[in-house]
Amino acid sequence: MSPKELNLNDVINYVSQLPFADFNKVVRQYANSQKVDVSDTMNLVVVSNFEERLAKLNVNSSCPQCGSTSINKYGKRNNIQVFKCKDCSKRFTRFSGTVLEKTRWHWDIWLKVLEMTLNGYSIEDMRNVLINDYSCVGIDIKTVWLWRLKLITSMANIPMPILSGIVQVDETFIRESQKGSRHLKSMVAKTEERKPRYGRQSSKFGVMGSEFATVVTAIDNRGYCVCKVASLGKLSTNIFYELFHDHLDSPAFLCSDANNTYEEYCRVTNTPHYVRPSNFLKIIGNHGYIIQATDEFEKKANKKILEHLYYEGITDKITNRGEILFNKFNDIKYQNGLSLARVNELHNDIKRFINRNMTNVSTKYLQDYTGYFTYIRNWRVEHGHYPTSKADAEAIFTDILKTKKNLTSTEVRQKELVLPKPSSRYMEVLKEETEKARNAIDNPYFKFNEEDGVYSFNKREYLLDLPKSRLFEIAKECHLTKYRKLAHWSLVSLILKQDNIQDIIYQQLARDRKQLIDEEDLKVIRSNEYAQRSF
Repeated sequence: MSPKELNLNDVINYVSQLPFADFNKVVRQYANSQKVDVSDTMNLVVVSNFEERLAKLNVNSSCPQCGSTSINKYGKRNNIQVFKCKDCSKRFTRFSGTVLEKTRWHWDIWLKVLEMTLNGYSIEDMRNVLINDYSCVGIDIKTVWLWRLKLITSMANIPMPILSGIVQVDETFIRESQKGSRHLKSMVAKTEERKPRYGRQSSKFGVMGSEFATVVTAIDNRGYCVCKVASLGKLSTNIFYELFHDHLDSPAFLCSDANNTYEEYCRVTNTPHYVRPSNFLKIIGNHGYIIQATDEFEKKANKKILEHLYYEGITDKITNRGEILFNKFNDIKYQNGLSLARVNELHNDIKRFINRNMTNVSTKYLQDYTGYFTYIRNWRVEHGHYPTSKADAEAIFTDILKTKKNLTSTEVRQKELVLPKPSSRYMEVLKEETEKARNAIDNPYFKFNEEDGVYSFNKREYLLDLPKSRLFEIAKECHLTKYRKLAHWSLVSLILKQDNIQDIIYQQLARDRKQLIDEEDLKVIRSNEYAQRSF
């Protein structure tokens, strides 16, 4: 049986149904065999395809400058329809202000790049796919990187959700990075040289200094989250209010650790605040609490321990709602599921994404990648799965075009790290106090953290925040008399007169710690031990 002969209509019908990647190969093959230039024709195909799609999405159907719908066609430029606003005389196209502005890639290629971005392809793998499957011959690796960054930035700029119900909030810390920069700048002091970091190196002063970017994360009981880069170093109430207040819809409870920032915010907004110290398990364990109690005797003993510690004010509690009896507090806690489990899981996910999936990110781009992470995580909550397919990519690309955020190569080149950071005076004080604390507790690795309750290094403020039972212990160790009859502030004043008050305070700080050596220092120590064993 002889093969069926194709007529011209059959060929046209076949070609019209091809995906763009295959159609492009057919056209290129024809152009090479006939030695003709079809670039203008292909450009017209791409432009017409996009203009039709953008018109259906109502992108730039009104003036992007003044919002007027009184617009007229105003000729064409490079095959692209130009419009002119009757009210403000601004000229624009369907592409103006979108990620498509000044690009000539087909819709299918954009979707493929977005799909590869969502699936975590490396830049090199993305480039190979574009060259081999879509005939993007000669495309530069920097072009692919910028392309991916444009899409990531666009998703990061899609508005984040409003959180309601039970909201858990906490901050995590990501080491300051200047990846890709030729001229390194010190974040600690202008006079200090910022040297490249090879291998594991610990910070000098920890997360309260400017060596770490503070990423604040909040998540509600539906699973929706908001993650934002707040500052370099310690978080302030003003910064938290500015970044998160519009995302919090009168939460039933705000759950956090003992960072005073959240307590101040809840006081200002009259929000019930559930506070759980990060060293909660250590506290109750030190007082005899049995974590895996089995018989009734152990459970009753556990309850008495928790009740005693609750009234001492040194375990978890609800603030900004007056005095609450222990049994009532317990009922509220378990009925509402008050904890920090969700936000701790969120921290693990975001650190894995930044440090492992993206192989570390320059801090000046950290908010873009954090916003992108937030977008795809919320997508999972809304759709039941992470976006991975071409259909998912097309739905997201539609959102991107409606958002109209375009990152230009000039903006990328000129982008600088702009985040609030501690003053030079604060860094000097932090350095001095860190040295004093290390000497007082004989720990060369000691670094302050957000839960130490030390914000201005004011000794009186710190002692006033301690439970009275802790002050009694200090007074007893100092051999003070009749201290139990003194008012709280009087007892603090008496303790402040002790010659070794500095050591007393830092011993108290060390006592409250989950661990005396930060995780980053432990990793450095372990890596050094491994290196020594290798020789």
